[in-house]
Amino acid sequence: MSDFPTLSQNPDAENWREEPASDPTLRSEFEAGYQLTRAKFTVVPRTWSLIYKFMSNTDKTTLQTFERSTVNYGANSFNWTNPIDSQTYVVRFAGPIKFTLENNKLNEWQAELKLVEANPTSS
Repeated sequence: MSDFPTLSQNPDAENWREEPASDPTLRSEFEAGYQLTRAKFTVVPRTWSLIYKFMSNTDKTTLQTFERSTVNYGANSFNWTNPIDSQTYVVRFAGPIKFTLENNKLNEWQAELKLVEANPTSS
């Protein structure tokens, strides 16, 4: 299994998001106004939304090559070390990486990516 590439910087902390991939709760509403609820499944994968700001062209190329050639966009999972808790998770891309040119003169890029846990073991 591949490892997420080493980049020259960590993602921007201000735009960090971590959340459950979905709500596992099934809800049935009754005419009396109450709800009956139960969990549809017990393990809920997490997602992480990351933004890398002011990336060099080299980092952009490294990330693009990894996304396109190594893990085939979201088809293959890979090891990713979360820079916040230093834990390694098996994840895949939840969608294509979005690259935006931030500074044309310095050739700096912004990369937005979303990761989803591929093999969650606990909720």
